[in-house]
Amino acid sequence: MRIAPLLFVLAFAAPAMAQDYRAAPVVVAHRNGDGGEARATMDVNASPSAVWSVLSDCGQARRFMRQLLSCRVLQQGDGWDVREHRVRGWPLRPVMRNVSRVTLEPNRRLSFHRVEGDWTRSDGEWVLTPIDGGRGTHVEYRIDAAMNGMLPAGVSQSLLINNVRGTLAALRREAERAS
Repeated sequence: MRIAPLLFVLAFAAPAMAQDYRAAPVVVAHRNGDGGEARATMDVNASPSAVWSVLSDCGQARRFMRQLLSCRVLQQGDGWDVREHRVRGWPLRPVMRNVSRVTLEPNRRLSFHRVEGDWTRSDGEWVLTPIDGGRGTHVEYRIDAAMNGMLPAGVSQSLLINNVRGTLAALRREAERAS
């Protein structure tokens, strides 16, 4: 008999709200030692597999990473690779290099951990969760990064927030365009 009240509530409950796929990515960041940490979320009007195909494609990463000059896979194995990113710097260091070990869980999670390069810290992950019956994707992104005191902390944090917001918005555009 306990199931009857539950069935009644479910039968007359308001339908779930549709996702607002046009909402700007939500980014929260703070200073973390000599760098910063950011967490961001957004919903994408494309399946997790469509988002994954954009997110995991090193050769096409420049389409959603504004400052990226090149992405190259240096090594790979079952469920992982090592990638070299070369990114735009500033006049004193026009090109910066970051090498990360990337763990790939198709359509679910891409995590990265700095191995070498110009950053002192660059660790994070992308997590993809299906929404709207798999027609959409909730994207969560986390990064903890530092560049060995090359910029004042406040400037680094501001650049991190703007870069993360722009990266997520561009990822959404590419995934929705491709799907």
